[in-house]
Amino acid sequence: MVSDVCGLIFLLARCWIAWAFSRRRHHHPNPDPATLAVTVQRLLKPRTPDDCPSCRCRQALVSSPPAPPPLVRPWREFKSRRGPPKRIATDGFACPNPACAYFRITDAAVHALVGDGTHGKRERIQTFRCQACRATFSGRRYTPLYRLKTTSLRVAEVLTAMAEGLTIAAAGRVFGHSESTITTWLTRAGEHSATLHDRSARHLTLPHLQLDELRTRLRNRAQVLWLWVAIDPRTKLIPVVYLGARTQPAAHAVVHELCQRLAPDCVPVFTSDGLNLYFYALTAHFGTWVTGIGSRARQWQVAAGLLYGQVKKTYRRRKVVRVAHMMRCGTTANLRAALTKLGLSGRLNTAFVERVNLTIRQGVAALARRTWATAQEAQHCWSTWSGGVATITLCGPIHPCACRSLSHLSGVGGASRSGIDSGRRRWPQG
Repeated sequence: MVSDVCGLIFLLARCWIAWAFSRRRHHHPNPDPATLAVTVQRLLKPRTPDDCPSCRCRQALVSSPPAPPPLVRPWREFKSRRGPPKRIATDGFACPNPACAYFRITDAAVHALVGDGTHGKRERIQTFRCQACRATFSGRRYTPLYRLKTTSLRVAEVLTAMAEGLTIAAAGRVFGHSESTITTWLTRAGEHSATLHDRSARHLTLPHLQLDELRTRLRNRAQVLWLWVAIDPRTKLIPVVYLGARTQPAAHAVVHELCQRLAPDCVPVFTSDGLNLYFYALTAHFGTWVTGIGSRARQWQVAAGLLYGQVKKTYRRRKVVRVAHMMRCGTTANLRAALTKLGLSGRLNTAFVERVNLTIRQGVAALARRTWATAQEAQHCWSTWSGGVATITLCGPIHPCACRSLSHLSGVGGASRSGIDSGRRRWPQG
């Protein structure tokens, strides 16, 4: 009798639990994530240039401007007209002597450089001489090939192979060079590529930019680094690359460098993922100071033509279950009209920069996932990225072209003619 009563109570309890669960499910159904179209946006407060560390340092430097360089008379006004004419082109090279009056002057019509023979056993390397201070230097000075015994063609082959995804250890096995030698070449090429990019990518007119970041680790797993990338979907030009943490100062540094490379009146259409750090950085750099009202002497006003949209993705078990589009600056209609005018579909997306990120991971071994080729130091990771991408962007997969660009790019006074005019990329300048 007691067992029957206990069994009946247990059966009633199960029935009550089942009824309560079904009633709760009927009155509170689980919504389909794909059918949710309305997203509540959290209002974000714009920032000012005072929040950017780079802008504050620039204001401190502007307060005490440097003295203008003294005017230098061209050497042709001093030299005698007697003697043979100049046969070696010296445009793009400069005297490396700091005590010389023509120091860092690359204009052939001004400086006093002439050819002074060649040197080298495996290949002939041009030597220059400054007629003003009598200093002689190699044509490869301040280049990645300076004082290298290996031929420039061999160095270009190794760097091109590494730009295609070959690791340092694999390059050593294929080409027969030690890992320390290849690391030295890669570091030199990365530093020189960064200098070339900094001096060439100026006064750009880019109507649309997509922003994103890549996550990577060092080999000791003690530090997580993020590679910030900005790309123009039309020309596939990457104006800014920054390696650092995923913090607000890093976002300010990326946008600040981007503003330095753009033309003064260029305000692109920006799209990115749901990272709100971009909004704070963009609003702090695209705008003007206006006279304030009341107790405030001045106020920061965001540019009226700034259009910025975000693509926020929600993941569940490493799969995208929801995609929401948000306009942080401007309206959706203005964004669609601006993208359609550029020949794009008019939809808010970050497809181009995501494809570039995938290409970077596949092409640069130090950024690949689940690999033993991760960099040991942050500088090594940066050199791998800079050297690899610059080799593909400027020179392409053709080895002689890569050799010619590496051997003629001079870091004294900017890039020479062969590094820019013969390259495949054209900088869209205003």
